[in-house]
Amino acid sequence: MSDRPADQARQGLLASVSGKAKEVAGAVLGNDSLAAEGQLQQAEAAARKDASAQEAVARAEAQEAAEVLSRENAAAARQEQAAEAATAAREEHLQREAAVEAARASAEAERQEALRTAAVEAQTDAQVQQAAAEAQAEKAEAARLEREAEERYAAERESARAAESAAARAREDAERLARDAS
Repeated sequence: MSDRPADQARQGLLASVSGKAKEVAGAVLGNDSLAAEGQLQQAEAAARKDASAQEAVARAEAQEAAEVLSRENAAAARQEQAAEAATAAREEHLQREAAVEAARASAEAERQEALRTAAVEAQTDAQVQQAAAEAQAEKAEAARLEREAEERYAAERESARAAESAAARAREDAERLARDAS
C-alpha cells in the first residue's frame, strides 16, 4: 500500500466502488456469494480508511506533543535565564549599596565606622543570601516546570503510541477481512 494520502484515498475509493459493484451485481444476478464478497470488500475499504485516519491523527498528536515540549523547554530556559539575570542585578545593586554605606561610615568616627561597616556587611550578607535563596527557588520552579513538560510529553507520546497501535490493529483487521473475502 502506498504511503501517499492521495494514493491511499484513490485505492480506498476504487475498493469501495468495486465492492459496491460486486454487491449490486450479486443482488441483480441472485449470486449471494458475489454480493457478500462485495460487502466484505466495502468493509475492508472502510476499515483501511479508518486505519489511515487514526494513523494520521496519531502522527499529528505526536508532532503536537513534541512542539509543546519544545515550547515549554524554551520557556523554562528563558525563565531560568531571567532569574539568573535578576539575581546578578540584585547582587550588583546590593554590592553598590554596600560600597556607598562603607564610604559614609569611613567619614564618621572610627568607632562608628567599625559599627556601621559591620552592620552593612551583615545586612549585605543577609540580602545576598536572600537573593540567592530567591534565585534558587526560581531555578527550582523552572526545573519543576520542565519536569511537568517532560511528563506531559511522555503522556502525549504514549497516547500517540496507543493511537498508532489502534491504527495498526485496524489495518490488521482490514487485511484479515480482505483475506477472509478472498
